[in-house]
Amino acid sequence: MEKIIICPNIYKLKLLEKLNNNKELHSIKFMTKKEFINNYYFSYNDNAIYYLMNKYNFNLDVTKVYLNNLYIIDTNKDYNNKKLLFLRDIKKELIDNNLLIFNNLFKNYIKDKTIEVYNYYDLDKYEELALNYKLDIQKVKINNKVLEFNTIEEEINYVCIKIIELLKNGVDINKIFLTNVSNDYLYIIKNLFNYYNIPININYKDSIYGNKIVQDFLKTKELDLEDSNKNNINKKIINILEELSNIDENNPIYNKLLIDKLKNTYTDPIIKTNSVNIRDIYNYEFNSDDHVFLIGFNQDILPVMRKDIDFISDSIKDEVDMYKTNYLNSREKDIVAYLLSKIKNLYLSYKLNTPFKSFYRSPLINDLSIDVEHISNDNWSLSNTYNKIRLGEMLDYYYLYGEKDKYLKELNTHYDIKYKEYNNDYSGINNDIYLKNLPYPLKLSYTSINSYNECNFKYYINYVLKLNKYEDSFAAYIGSLYHKILSLCLNPGFDFNKEYLKYIEEKELSLKEKILLVRIRKDLEDFINILKKQQTLTGYDNFYFEKKFSVSINNEVSIEFVGYIDKIMYYKNMEDTYYSIIDYKTGNIDTNIEPMKYGLHMQLPAYLYLVNYSKEISNPIFTGIYYQNILYDYPTWSKNLEKERNDKYLLKGYSTDKTDILERFDSTYHDSELIKSMKYNPDKGFSSHTKLINDDTMFELIKYTKNKIDENVNDIISGKFDINPKVYGNENISCKYCQFKDLCFMRPDNIKYLEKVDNLDFLGGEE
Repeated sequence: MEKIIICPNIYKLKLLEKLNNNKELHSIKFMTKKEFINNYYFSYNDNAIYYLMNKYNFNLDVTKVYLNNLYIIDTNKDYNNKKLLFLRDIKKELIDNNLLIFNNLFKNYIKDKTIEVYNYYDLDKYEELALNYKLDIQKVKINNKVLEFNTIEEEINYVCIKIIELLKNGVDINKIFLTNVSNDYLYIIKNLFNYYNIPININYKDSIYGNKIVQDFLKTKELDLEDSNKNNINKKIINILEELSNIDENNPIYNKLLIDKLKNTYTDPIIKTNSVNIRDIYNYEFNSDDHVFLIGFNQDILPVMRKDIDFISDSIKDEVDMYKTNYLNSREKDIVAYLLSKIKNLYLSYKLNTPFKSFYRSPLINDLSIDVEHISNDNWSLSNTYNKIRLGEMLDYYYLYGEKDKYLKELNTHYDIKYKEYNNDYSGINNDIYLKNLPYPLKLSYTSINSYNECNFKYYINYVLKLNKYEDSFAAYIGSLYHKILSLCLNPGFDFNKEYLKYIEEKELSLKEKILLVRIRKDLEDFINILKKQQTLTGYDNFYFEKKFSVSINNEVSIEFVGYIDKIMYYKNMEDTYYSIIDYKTGNIDTNIEPMKYGLHMQLPAYLYLVNYSKEISNPIFTGIYYQNILYDYPTWSKNLEKERNDKYLLKGYSTDKTDILERFDSTYHDSELIKSMKYNPDKGFSSHTKLINDDTMFELIKYTKNKIDENVNDIISGKFDINPKVYGNENISCKYCQFKDLCFMRPDNIKYLEKVDNLDFLGGEE
């Protein structure tokens, strides 16, 4: 007879190993509990979630609660409770709209099958009815003792010592496991196992939502499919997009579903061989020769006691096929005892304290009459690293609080840890490991190069260690809104209201943010009108918006210098392309490029370099490089408000000195209404306030930028990441806005003082 085995996937793998080449394997169908229940009752997809959220304005979490409680609802039954009647009506409506997926052949299919259930200990009544299986756990006796530790660190230290003892006695490390590992333990396990050089797989559940690839995708709605290093994350994003393909992406609910899926999709863990592993006691079947350390045997952790707080409460469970809380809690105690009794080589322990909380031992210890032994002894011969760390902690307590540990004198005599001595200098990096782990191609930008030249160590923190956590701030959201709308506003048929509403509906905003958006919307509309007016002054009527430029840099590793230019205005004449670069800015604008001598303020020169070396634009001929304000906190009380606002939105930067080119770009260049401080008199020439770049200077400027980028690339590849913040013009420009300035412990002698530059004489190699 054919057999259906219901088990977790991790147990399925173990069964397949046992049944390998067994004829019985051909007559077995494996399913998880979720797969079986979905086939037996029904399943649903994002279309059902979207329908309920869209029609009834339910939030996402509430919608999932309703859907997951529909399994126990009979649409033909008149319930006494309003909650159940509500769920019944919801289920009927979903069925009428074909939003619940039924497998009408499944119940007939399983009639002549033997169903076996393994390693599912959380079955509710309706699940047992579907499986025709009763979870019946017999009470057992536990003969193991449990070890009590004062602190979580002492508990894990003992586990490490015991594991080393097992390894010395010939136990295979792959036969050693930890179980019942809560999040409280992960950090301390990682550290102590490292101190003792015990390899362990800690499968952190890292959501892809915080990944920069995902955040870039959410901003641009585009995926970089050319970079092979992004393939894994890209595949996950593509799978999610396929799941949502039937939902209108212009509806704000689409974005909520997308973000929810991204937050609940995780990176693939890196699994090391020949390591201790962490397993779930409920769904993993341990072998008789496995050694299992069950840690954290504490109250409220194991067993987990439920509370009567579910949507379907105990008071109404008599009307549906669900077990009440008291029964589930009683059964849970028996289940835990049963699972413990199945492990032959079991080591039980619990802690009384973590640095932030006190704990009690599990009540099951008393219920099962398990002997408790308090452990305070230690082994100091297995890890010099850990001993030195503990010596430092003991010295802290001695000098700060006058507490003298009994081991302090012995450890202080044995180790010289240079207490209260600290050298903050960057001590270098293994270049082979560094180069091996770089993403290929390594992508650099103006921002990363500027960070490197402000302080080499700042680059190391941000771009090598990647400690700069992405924060989805309101300011960043507004900046993205402006860039998105401005990239569309000059298109034929542009509808401001449509595009604006489409963008803001994708994000949940607070009341304060919604109020701020009222003025921001008005300012954005005003700015677009000014842009359109400015556009009437120029003959450059072709545009690139948010265009990506990249230049490959030849080095021992594959490197690209990349930039996204906000706006390029251009005019084509035969094979030549006359262009102006415009970068949008908020706040005050500093157009001085003289600090580029030190690799600073190189944004506009870097864009010139990209345009001229990327070959994206054929025969580029320079017209200008400019910044333009897009957000201006204007004084509403000003009598000259209109003039102030128009002046603020003028282009600020450097222009060609060729009047024939300027005249086409700015028809008002004699007294410009487009470019700040641009004035020209045919007899006297340009005003002294006009910033100009001739062809020779521009050539030298691009060459200098290229040389500076090449120099920085070589230093970055060589791993030169010294702490060297720069002071320019009596201002520490490196540390002022650095979010990691408390990390480097910068000393005065680390600072590099740069002489202020007032001209571009240094171009062409002149110092």
